[in-house]
Amino acid sequence: MAVTYELAHVTHSGRERVHSYTSDDPLSPGSIVHYEGRDWLVDNVDGTRVVLKPARYRLRLRHPDGHEELGALRRYRADAPRAGHTFSTIEDGAPASWQVADERLARDEQGEPYLDLTAERDYSEQDDQPSLPEHELEHAYARDDDTSALAATLARADEAGIYVELMALEPGEAPDWAGARRFLDALELDAIHDDLLVRSGVNPNHDPQDGWLGTVKERLNADLEQFRADVDGNHDEIEEWDFRGGRVFAAIGTYDDEANPTSGHGWMTRLYDAGVLESAGFRRVRKAELDVEFED
Repeated sequence: MAVTYELAHVTHSGRERVHSYTSDDPLSPGSIVHYEGRDWLVDNVDGTRVVLKPARYRLRLRHPDGHEELGALRRYRADAPRAGHTFSTIEDGAPASWQVADERLARDEQGEPYLDLTAERDYSEQDDQPSLPEHELEHAYARDDDTSALAATLARADEAGIYVELMALEPGEAPDWAGARRFLDALELDAIHDDLLVRSGVNPNHDPQDGWLGTVKERLNADLEQFRADVDGNHDEIEEWDFRGGRVFAAIGTYDDEANPTSGHGWMTRLYDAGVLESAGFRRVRKAELDVEFED
């Protein structure tokens, strides 16, 4: 039976927004709601009033001996794992298969909610004809001796309770800046969701619609110029490491930084959400196709 709720969340401008939402399934703390182009995490339910917070998740590996390995807090997107999701890592140079066995609502040190996902070994790599899913590389990055700077970045973000965005280029691949520019030039308004509109400086309630696309393209062009200058320059905002022949790029920031025109985290998230970084050859790191081998 469908239920109609009043969803409440705070916008990037700091104002509370309340709107009606009908769900076929009852909402409860920890539910994910996709609305206006982004995913929200249900923080609290009081009758039919639902308080939303930006959806985040953290993946933890629970090893057979009981010790746990935590990943960074990541913004929830369509490719985020949920209960039942399977993936593989490399343990002592050999494939190891995992499955997300549990998900629950948790809170960081600032009291902000996130989905805590616990994965346990399922040993499917021992099947007669194993078909392993792609690698979950975030944990490999943090453990590899050659990426201690990245491990420090993940730890710094974890301590502050903020987001980490990781992008990668394949070994031997250089950014296709010209391709990114062509993609951006051809971008149409129907490909830009509401959340990205607002984060790019559009006020849909007041700005004439015929100017929205121009505003978004102006912001994304500036983002691309600043992102490229930082990546090719001093890395003041975007950190970079070599990893197994490829390149990994990281930006940390808050929910508010996603709308900040001077934040590297803002550049990266807006360009990725618009499809510009993918057109330049960047991939978001969660599962990846790099050949990873490491020792514990």
